[in-house]
Amino acid sequence: MTRLFSAQELYSVRNDIPISGLIENVLNIPARTTEGVFRFLCPVCGEFNTAVHSKTNLARCFCCKKNFNTIDLVMIVKKENFVKAVRFLKAHTKTCLVCKKSEDRSQSPLHIADIVKSIMPAKPGPDRLESTESISTRVLCIEKKLEQMMRQMEIIVKTIT
Repeated sequence: MTRLFSAQELYSVRNDIPISGLIENVLNIPARTTEGVFRFLCPVCGEFNTAVHSKTNLARCFCCKKNFNTIDLVMIVKKENFVKAVRFLKAHTKTCLVCKKSEDRSQSPLHIADIVKSIMPAKPGPDRLESTESISTRVLCIEKKLEQMMRQMEIIVKTIT
């Protein structure tokens, strides 16, 4: 039996393509960030009760209890088989379309500001006094999200160079 893809190629399309970028910018699945959590419309059940785990580069729908990796999503959304889905992802890795919005603002400072805004946790209402604990929690959450953003930026730089 001849293998069409090496283990390294499959690992790369599965792990090196940020799944949230694939969802939002390539597959154009409706998505939004709510209270600092990236959510997308599940292509199986049509619910927004979803999340992305950036460390494992997996997505999950909590309604239909389906887990997705990059290949799974392409197969479902594009209605393609495994081989065509991997080829699709390999083509997008080369052109780095995963990393870009539909209108190219990747060099703009506003683009970075949009990213930072999307990772900020929700502020408490103006009528509430923030306790030291809630401020510490917000700072920890921001630090964690900035670390995630730095990892994604490293992947983008590797893809470009």
